[in-house]
Amino acid sequence: MTSLPRFRPVTVLALALATMLFTSTAQAQVVLKPKLRPDTKRAYQAESNTKQILTLLGMDIETKVTQFVTMEQVIGPRAADGTLRLTDTNKKLQQEFLLPGGVKVSFDSDNPNKKAPVAQLEPILELLRVIAKAKVTLVFDKSDKVVKVEGINDVLKDLDPDLRKSLSSQFSNKVILARWNDRIKRIPVKAVRVGEKWEHTTVMNLEAGQKISVKRQYTYAGTTKRGQDTVHRITTKSLAATLTQDPPEGSPTTITASKLKIAKGTGEILIDLEQGVVLSESDSTRMTGTLTIVVNGMSLDGTLDLTIANKLQLQK
Repeated sequence: MTSLPRFRPVTVLALALATMLFTSTAQAQVVLKPKLRPDTKRAYQAESNTKQILTLLGMDIETKVTQFVTMEQVIGPRAADGTLRLTDTNKKLQQEFLLPGGVKVSFDSDNPNKKAPVAQLEPILELLRVIAKAKVTLVFDKSDKVVKVEGINDVLKDLDPDLRKSLSSQFSNKVILARWNDRIKRIPVKAVRVGEKWEHTTVMNLEAGQKISVKRQYTYAGTTKRGQDTVHRITTKSLAATLTQDPPEGSPTTITASKLKIAKGTGEILIDLEQGVVLSESDSTRMTGTLTIVVNGMSLDGTLDLTIANKLQLQK
């Protein structure tokens, strides 16, 4: 007589444990990447503070820049080919420069025609008057990668040709395209667990072909409460920085060598997965080190102490 299969408690227990472990692992993983939502409109506020002390020939040359921007982002419907168009419009811009010698230059888009205290600094305000009215459209493909930038040439067309040329390293279709895709790549597409770490290098394009690259470590820190909502938190730590320059033709200054290190650098990103958006992000990084600058053919060795702090906040 053929016997029936015997009940094996150990086997059932092993299966139960395996199921529990699988379920626990699946629940512990989460896809943090924000999603573009068609037919939505959101407003953001951004603040930045930069403090730089450049020491040359034993003299400290200090500059400070603060900026406040309110911007509106409107995402249209998804087209038949899967593309989305996001229009980014500046609604308010305030900026203040504290330059060597105590010279202060300020701009407020509510009073855009205010003149600079020194005529030689008027091109700075000319640029800000244009940026204050900037409206740029980004085209995303069906995988939500930015593939095209529209409108930047219209933003810059009224600037002095020499000024427009000097800004090509900061404001061009190529640079804006790279900047947006760089922001997208900071947060991985794959699911991550609490405590999981990854690294990403962000490139900041500055004036006269200068670039600062900051390598950061990102850590998924789990969920936290923001009012009544549960949001996901990523912490960041700055690991390394480099400063390079590809100067435009005719530039009076060129950085030929630099060696920077991170003195301190931390940040945070909060994500609302239900809305599919970054609610807020902040970062403050201080870099120090040595550099060599050629000024009108004269090579000078110096030191640099640079702090850049940024905040971004969703308003609605």
